Amino acid sequence: MTKEFYHVFSLVFHKPDREFASYLRDGFIEDVNFLDKAAISNFSTFLNKNREKDEEKFYEILAVEYTRLFTTAIPQVPCPPYESMYREDVIMGDSTLSVLDFYNRSGLNVVEKFHDLADHVAVELEFLYYLTENGFTAESDSFMKEHFSKWVPKFCEDVETNDRIGFYKHAARILKDFINIENINKQKEVK
Repeated sequence: MTKEFYHVFSLVFHKPDREFASYLRDGFIEDVNFLDKAAISNFSTFLNKNREKDEEKFYEILAVEYTRLFTTAIPQVPCPPYESMYREDVIMGDSTLSVLDFYNRSGLNVVEKFHDLADHVAVELEFLYYLTENGFTAESDSFMKEHFSKWVPKFCEDVETNDRIGFYKHAARILKDFINIENINKQKEVK
């Protein structure tokens, strides 16, 4: 489940495009069948509420809310999706450089056509997916401990407080619960 979780939730927290909006309407629920029934039900409620909207309107709902939450709200972005903003209150801080170092030590580089920061929540989720997909358990545990779990719970709380359409709020609640469970499981392994 962990690998699939990272993959699907990296898509959820990337800036939505029309392809993602279509996937959300037509394949997402099947891909999150590893979640409990209540989690799936909440996603289904959002999708059913918006089912009658045409594809363009559905995409617009997602894109506008994503932009408002994570990109360009006035007077400030309520939920900046960057680790450095939560840990240092700056863009591209030391934590971003540390994240880049993790990527490089794992043999990965941020591609030039990528137009965001390396410590974006979706990119960190993709990285955790890559690590678990390739069996790099120690690296995944280390990244979770040193980076992801240090800022994402607060980010999720901000999303839960500020989301107006319900989709991101629900995704953030699941992500926060997932991190808490992962942390508890790691503590049990240590004992």
